[in-house]
Amino acid sequence: METGFIVVALGALVLFRLYRRGRTLIGTQPYHAGRMRTRLVSLGAVLALLLWDDWSLAHAALADAGPALATALLYMSLGIGGGAVLGVWAARLAELRWDGGVLKLRGHAWFGPAILGLYVLRLGYRFWLMHRLGLMNPGAFDPAHALGFRRELAEYVLNPVSSLLRGLVFAYYFTYYPLLMRRARALQAGVAAASPDQP
Repeated sequence: METGFIVVALGALVLFRLYRRGRTLIGTQPYHAGRMRTRLVSLGAVLALLLWDDWSLAHAALADAGPALATALLYMSLGIGGGAVLGVWAARLAELRWDGGVLKLRGHAWFGPAILGLYVLRLGYRFWLMHRLGLMNPGAFDPAHALGFRRELAEYVLNPVSSLLRGLVFAYYFTYYPLLMRRARALQAGVAAASPDQP
C-alpha cells in the first residue's frame, strides 16, 4: 500500500514538473532576464552539489574511485560539448520580439519539444537504472547491506549515460541563457537609443 502511494506521488510530481517545464519551453512568453539569472545561479549551485556528492560517494563506496570518476568525467565532457552546441543553436533560432511594449520570447518550434524529450529521457533512464540496480527495493536500505548499497549508488551516480545526459542538459542552459540575454540586451539598447529623450 505504501509503495503504491509512493509510486503515485512520484508520478504526480513528475507530471507536474513536465507540465511546468513544457510551459517554459514551448510557446511565446514574456522575456524575464532576472528569472534566467536566478535559474543560472540555481543550476550552478545544484551542479556543484551534485559533483561534490558524486566525488564523496565514489571515494566512500569504491576501493579505487579514480577510474570510475575519470570515466564519468569523460562522458560528462562529451555531454557538455553537445549541450553547448545545442545551446548556441537554440539561442540563434529563438525569436525575440516586441509586442505591446513587452519583449516576448518564443523558442524554435523544434527545440522546446526536443529539450523536453531529453529531460523525459534522462528522468526515465534514471528510474530504469535505479530499478536495475535494486535501489527501489525496500531491502536496499537495510543497514546489513550498507556497503553493497553504497556501491550500487556509486554506480548509479557515476553511470556513463547519466553523466553524458547531465553534462548535456546543464551545458545547454549555461550556454542558451547567457546568449539569449545578450541578444535581449542588444534589442533593448536599440529601442532605448531609438526612443526620443524624455524631458
